[in-house]
Amino acid sequence: MTPDIDQRSVARATSRLSPVSSRPTDAAARLLAEPGYGDDLHDYLAPLLRHWKLLAIVTVIATLAAFAFSKFQLTRWYQAIAIIKPMTPQQTAGHLQGLLGGGNFGMLSDFVGSQYNSDAAQEYITILTSFNFITAMVERHHLEAEILPPGKSFPNLDARQWTMYRTMLGRMRCDYVVKNSSMTLSFQDPRRDRARRILGYVIDDLRERLRSREVRNAADAVASLNQQVKQISDSLLKQEIYDLIATQIQRQQLAEIEADFAFTVLQPPVAPDLPVWPHSTVNALGAGFVALMLTSIAILLIEGWRELRRRKLTPMESVSRRSVF
Repeated sequence: MTPDIDQRSVARATSRLSPVSSRPTDAAARLLAEPGYGDDLHDYLAPLLRHWKLLAIVTVIATLAAFAFSKFQLTRWYQAIAIIKPMTPQQTAGHLQGLLGGGNFGMLSDFVGSQYNSDAAQEYITILTSFNFITAMVERHHLEAEILPPGKSFPNLDARQWTMYRTMLGRMRCDYVVKNSSMTLSFQDPRRDRARRILGYVIDDLRERLRSREVRNAADAVASLNQQVKQISDSLLKQEIYDLIATQIQRQQLAEIEADFAFTVLQPPVAPDLPVWPHSTVNALGAGFVALMLTSIAILLIEGWRELRRRKLTPMESVSRRSVF
């Protein structure tokens, strides 16, 4: 062991035996002022400084390669976006007198309407992400060839449907914005026109499902009321039931003819011309950083291995020289 190393070790041990301050700033200042700390840091930085050209070349090459690969080789994905807003039954049938109609209940109407929009949005999201809705939509519009990878085989129909469902679910996103009580729907695809078209299918099929359910519920209500009215002899109660039947029939007819049934489309599906993936600049910077770190680690390991070999060979040379003399 050389005198310089002995002095550094003694000084470092002495500094570590000094009283430790409770303040983090004092501890950091003492660490930086510790004898030999700068030498240790220099031991790590010296190999990197000696090979700075190699580090720079590898980093630049990795950055440019990642940028070129992301820009020209990776498939670009575009995202179609649409905005819809759920409507209350009173808004859907605007010319009908709702329970919340009237000037004395304006604030209550707004509050209940907002709560209805939130509940309806959660219901719509549940429908849109359900297995039955997605598989039915794909089958109805013959989207299997456009969604599934070409040439991929499946053991049975069930595996094919679940693969198709997971693929669609991974590309589609539904978000509810509480501030304006609207829903943002998006769909990603390598082709802008197809992303916009499939998102249009999603909106149309959602409306048709809600419409058919409303028509079916109204028809069942009319059939049930007609059965009950036959068993009632009270003329006043019969008249009230007939009024309910008329309301249900009107509800059924409005559901069949209303263009903006259940929700209104604030923004039809559009697909911006800029892809959402890949991010060429981000990929390039990330690849450059990773290449710099890996190259630095490799240099430090190689230099450490060489230093270890040199230290092992030095005592052996000293012993051989003594034996000669």
